[in-house]
Amino acid sequence: MCKECWELIAKADDTEFLDSLELTHAERTVLEELYKQGENRIVEILELQGKALHDAILELSEELLFDIGELGKVLLSVQSGDLFTVQFEQAVYDAFTPLYHLAGESELTVLNTDKTWSTKNKAASRFALKLKKLVPDMNGTSKDVMTRAFQKAIKEGKTPSERALLVREISASAAKGDAGPFNMERAITVSRTMSTAAANGGKMEGWKQSEVVTGKKWRSSKGDRTRKTHRKANGQVQPLDKPFLVGKKGKESKLMFPGDPAGRAEEIIRCRCTMQSVME
Repeated sequence: MCKECWELIAKADDTEFLDSLELTHAERTVLEELYKQGENRIVEILELQGKALHDAILELSEELLFDIGELGKVLLSVQSGDLFTVQFEQAVYDAFTPLYHLAGESELTVLNTDKTWSTKNKAASRFALKLKKLVPDMNGTSKDVMTRAFQKAIKEGKTPSERALLVREISASAAKGDAGPFNMERAITVSRTMSTAAANGGKMEGWKQSEVVTGKKWRSSKGDRTRKTHRKANGQVQPLDKPFLVGKKGKESKLMFPGDPAGRAEEIIRCRCTMQSVME
């Protein structure tokens, strides 16, 4: 799918999600800007990762380019660098922690004017740590995608030179964002997953600090792309300090809020659900 198509999908997702948050015009304007900044930061870091991998691939001799073991070593070596660790974690923190704070402060301000939101609260620190812990899994996904692509190229090449050429072409394509795990589709997947987690996580912390909210109700996003398990969760009510049970029977994820980073990947990736407060 073209870059412009993915951007349109992302815009539609943003609009639907933001509509569900019942924000003032000023709050929504700020949140929309934070969404865009977060996405741009992830696009930037993925582009740098793709280029770093391609540069490492270009340094390999032709005979090593069709050795999947050597290619695997290159992937692991590149992913141990700052771009895939420290800088990636910092990009995630910088992009999505402000969303958490804005969502939390907005809820608290409406619910209890006697309370003041603090950007240094312990819950925010715990949430940021949860986000950072997702980075190794995201890097693992990138490695798996590139490994499969390299294996396919090696299998399709009829001669050593052709195999080496195909591997270089795949690496170059990934570096340009035309295919592979460093493209716009991946950036949108990462940013939407993180944005949902940040907005819902902040909302729940705002509810806790208000001391007037006692429970929460899951609200599934609309449309054909909503997971069956999330449509089934629609309307589920839980006490504020208890998790939602979301997923197939017997394999439910315990999610404190939609997009909770502690949940299984199949229940949080690109989730667009939200929740509403319950008061006695």
